[in-house]
Amino acid sequence: MVIVSFKPWEEVIIHEVIEHKIQDFVRLRVTGLRQGAYAEPLMWAEGVAFSRTVMPPTQDVIREQIEGKIHFLAIEWAIMPRYKSVVRSGGVTIPIINVMQNLTLREVAKELKKTRKRS
Repeated sequence: MVIVSFKPWEEVIIHEVIEHKIQDFVRLRVTGLRQGAYAEPLMWAEGVAFSRTVMPPTQDVIREQIEGKIHFLAIEWAIMPRYKSVVRSGGVTIPIINVMQNLTLREVAKELKKTRKRS
């Protein structure tokens, strides 16, 4: 018999948060790309478009992950009230992935919005 376990992340540690206006965020994503190109996708949840940079998988990072902690080096984000599957700018397409079904990323998006109130 095989035992299947699910163990959600217990903690997300974000080391740097960079907020943009949506127009600036989109412009940053398409800069240097040719017309007709596709940019790296953004994620969307709770009215927030964002991208994350994860920590390299060192022994320490892997140990923390086993303990239920995930580290993001940085999250760049912008308020985007309504979900759109793509955003186009300068002839470049940015796919937007709806991650509302992912509890962890949904909670990250909620916390990002709270950082606006602290600024």
